[in-house]
Amino acid sequence: MRRIRGLALGTYYAKGAEAARATPNASQVRGLVYAVKDNRVPPNPKQSIQHRLHPIGRPVQVDRTNAIEYVTAMLANRIDRLTKFFKAEDPDAITLVPVPSSSVTAATIQTARFRTLRLCNALAGVGFGHVAVLAVQRKPVEGKTKGNRRTADQILAGLARTSTPVPRGTTLVIVDDNVQSGASIAALDKLLGASKPTAAFAVAVTDSQPYADAAKARRFTIEYDETADILDVSCTLG
Repeated sequence: MRRIRGLALGTYYAKGAEAARATPNASQVRGLVYAVKDNRVPPNPKQSIQHRLHPIGRPVQVDRTNAIEYVTAMLANRIDRLTKFFKAEDPDAITLVPVPSSSVTAATIQTARFRTLRLCNALAGVGFGHVAVLAVQRKPVEGKTKGNRRTADQILAGLARTSTPVPRGTTLVIVDDNVQSGASIAALDKLLGASKPTAAFAVAVTDSQPYADAAKARRFTIEYDETADILDVSCTLG
């Protein structure tokens, strides 16, 4: 059984969900996820966010223009702890691998809305790992914010490897904005061979149950059988 340990900066709850109403700071984390994803038309307005990990210690007005910088600031002074969590020898031994957005193909890596790549570049800019774009969409797919989502197998079938070789001797950290089922991370891991030391990082992980504080870092574990014909993915929250 393939297991991928992950870390998220908070917990995402759907707007209006009972668990969201019962969980402190659910609206703030949801707003941060929306701002990082930047897939709303029109874009969401600025929202006051005060995350317990942010060094400024007071509310900050956050939208798509500064959301990635806001996230990066939370991690810049925690690089040693992150490196230890991801079981790497040092930050230079970490390769950040962005989950490709629905519109990112081989021809549009530099022009499409590729927010996870921007997040990876920002993290690398403060000394946390190096960036490698190892996969893109074979063709643009329709991103879904509601309704039935693609299965892990459908996601895998839509991915294509880039010409960038998988770095040797490093721990891969797959970076996503919001982990819901873990399907995208599992599909990307499977595409890359499901053999290297691999972990995951996300701005948030989705939950349907109330939690002590949505703005509290959350561990999660993605599991699937890499030898099976069908990718049956589970995501367990810590």
